Amino acid sequence: METSNDITIIEVGPRDGLQNVATFVETAQKVSLIRRLAASGLQEIQAGAFVSPRAIPQFRDMKEVVKGIIALPEVRFSTLVPNLQGARDAVKSGIKKLIFFFSLSESHNLNNVRQTKEASLQGLEVIRKDLAAGVPAELCIALATVFGCPFEGYMTTDHILKDIDKIVNMGIRDITLCDTVGFANPRQVEEIMVACGKEFPEATFAVHFHNTRGLGLANALRAYDVGIRRFDAAIGGLGGCPFAPGASGNIATEDLVFMFNEMGIPTGIDLDALLTVSDYVREILPGTTMSSAVYRAGLPQADASGRECGARQVNPPFPTHQDL
Repeated sequence: METSNDITIIEVGPRDGLQNVATFVETAQKVSLIRRLAASGLQEIQAGAFVSPRAIPQFRDMKEVVKGIIALPEVRFSTLVPNLQGARDAVKSGIKKLIFFFSLSESHNLNNVRQTKEASLQGLEVIRKDLAAGVPAELCIALATVFGCPFEGYMTTDHILKDIDKIVNMGIRDITLCDTVGFANPRQVEEIMVACGKEFPEATFAVHFHNTRGLGLANALRAYDVGIRRFDAAIGGLGGCPFAPGASGNIATEDLVFMFNEMGIPTGIDLDALLTVSDYVREILPGTTMSSAVYRAGLPQADASGRECGARQVNPPFPTHQDL
């Protein structure tokens, strides 16, 4: 595990936040969103996914989106890739970090990507070998349902470690553990992350928590306490799993930044600038629920003595009951 206090927040809104949005977000709007996120100080951003337009129509313009952002300085872009063709398309577009996604749960993998875990591991190996042939890109893993599955329930720590061992034995060292449907709790997070750190000291782990049951920030803080320094989050709290109907999405980037900043843990992100990005999300996705608590409540405002004395509104007011 990491010992530094510095953390990295990986913005996944342009990918995880938009992939289930029914309305197509125009290419120029996607590019503008990503550029605004980068301007707030975010240095790692998941730009989308190189997938079949039939699977996720939202990303049918990925090549054009990447053209509009790839030259941004000091920003590391990644994209989700489900297969060799997606990986090759991403690399050809200039993406240097590829994220391969599969589930710890056999049932979830079958429902989510329509193949067995063994088939997913075989697909991962195909991509790994292709990259080993000289393609200049890093291959990373996002492992779903680590903290619980809607079909199979909770996973044992031994089960988790066995699957991670297969990944590490392929030479992959960047692994994100995902709470896909928001089952995680802080004690469970501690047990799993400590075990992973002891078993695989050569790997770098990140966490991806959903706030489905209101424990997203608590889980992130516990992960930080046991040494995790890389956290996925989505602007406005966008996202959510189709197998958790009605659930809120990812940890809101604004809320995660606010928590760490208030604790004196540097994030390198300008929260005021980030909140203007939330306004833009609300503009391009009218009617979308913004689950960020900071966006709804505003930032604390201090008086001359430094005491907090209310909230500074940072977003247009939500409609009153009379307006609805």
